[in-house]
Amino acid sequence: MDGPPLMRTSSLLALLASLVFVTAAEDGAQVYNSLCVACHGPDGKGLNGLPPLVGSDWPKGTAARSIKIVLNGLEGPIDVAGKTYNIAMPPQGAVLSDEKIAAALTYVRATFANGAGAVTPDEVKAVRAATAKRVTPWTAEELLKAHPFPPSKSPLKHLVATVYEGKWKEMPDFSTLKPVLMEDFNIGILDPAQSGRKEYYAVVWTAQFDASEEGKYLFTFDCDDFGSLYVGGERIAEVKGIGPLGKRTKEVPVMLKKGLTPLRVEYVQYGTNAAVMLAVKGPKDKTPRALSNTKLKVVKEKVSIPIQPKDGVAAIYRNFIDNTSPRAIGIGFPNGLNIAYSADNLAAELFWNGKFMDGGHHWTDRGAGNEPPAGTNIVKLSDGQGVLLEGSAGSVVRYVREKQGSEWVFSPVNVAAEFRGYDLDKAGNPSFRSAGEGFALTDGWVPEEVSGKATLTRTLKVTGDKTVVIVLARGLAVSGPTDGVAELAGGLLVRAISGPAPKANANDKSLTVTLKPGETAVLGYSYR
Repeated sequence: MDGPPLMRTSSLLALLASLVFVTAAEDGAQVYNSLCVACHGPDGKGLNGLPPLVGSDWPKGTAARSIKIVLNGLEGPIDVAGKTYNIAMPPQGAVLSDEKIAAALTYVRATFANGAGAVTPDEVKAVRAATAKRVTPWTAEELLKAHPFPPSKSPLKHLVATVYEGKWKEMPDFSTLKPVLMEDFNIGILDPAQSGRKEYYAVVWTAQFDASEEGKYLFTFDCDDFGSLYVGGERIAEVKGIGPLGKRTKEVPVMLKKGLTPLRVEYVQYGTNAAVMLAVKGPKDKTPRALSNTKLKVVKEKVSIPIQPKDGVAAIYRNFIDNTSPRAIGIGFPNGLNIAYSADNLAAELFWNGKFMDGGHHWTDRGAGNEPPAGTNIVKLSDGQGVLLEGSAGSVVRYVREKQGSEWVFSPVNVAAEFRGYDLDKAGNPSFRSAGEGFALTDGWVPEEVSGKATLTRTLKVTGDKTVVIVLARGLAVSGPTDGVAELAGGLLVRAISGPAPKANANDKSLTVTLKPGETAVLGYSYR
């Protein structure tokens, strides 16, 4: 007789609970569509370059993390679904009640976070009280320190670590050794630190790798100091010798069937800096997945932006070029010859052929450092002053930044001339200008075909009342000049076309041309 009334009461309570949930969900959707949709989108995928909720770990797990974000906002860099965003999310705690925040987060977690669980007003109230003195937005680092993401489910099943003590410089025969420790790591992560040892020991991990589907799996393996990786009973990767991570990384593809496959890692630690790095990328994975406490550093793929002459017009590159001075000007000519002219030294310091430059390094992500020429047959012509006054060290004072001890200082240097800019004709051919006390120099370059060879014709002209020495090459082996042609190391030919001819100096391995006031020298550059 007691059954029916009890059943009716339970049904009534269930109905009331469902009505409360529906009301909260409806309120949450309304709050979301009023305040959140402009940034995160109606589908949770993000708008205007702002972070998505779909595919993100941030709404999942403990509710306190999301509550803090809504109450006080979030600013700075944050990694969401494999991408880094730099955001400024405004706080909503002053305009939203505990009930509305709870309803909105319940909606978000149910809709975009795979049903991560409802949030109650009491939870919001507790977090609000605990953070009442907070007046600034949170950072991602702060939030993850207090509320880390739960560890992802590892594909390593039944992971067991067996530890051995000893000093080895090559892989031992573990079947002959007696272990000092054996542990079952349910977390499924390879971690040498779990052994509690710091210097000389070895660890063998055995596990079953759970392949979610049939296909190609790319395993990445490295360690400090040495070790081996076995999959399906076969050694697929080996890191030999004592050394650090980074330069001996192995990547090996393996075809696996769906289900469990035996996996074994043998590792020897010698000295300090214990580390094992194991990662795997499955058939449908976009990025590798870490199977060790040492994470794989995913290097962003280099963006290639080839810079080449177009429609018969020379290309120009004004950025840091490797193996020349900071103020280098690169010119790529349509006939496949290229130069880098140093505005610091007033000299053509690099000569090469083929591809000109790749702008991907400097033109994306503000790449630092120098970019080497993209072509081949690179000849380093000189690395010093290219314009000298005959019989004099120079008449112009220039200050050069130099390091003395631990400090940078500016030191005066006497030079013959200073850079005064350059002009480009309609085809992009440059004419570099420099000037010193009592003279001016123009240094023009034009591409031509001479006897079927790609050639750069260089015209040097001096005006004023001083005799000027132009350094064409320095510190290079020079053959000749013979019949007006000198050959530099690297197979670069310098031919006198008109005016004063180049002269070689065996003492400093230089090739120079001397111009008296009003003289012009025309030279041809080509490869042998």
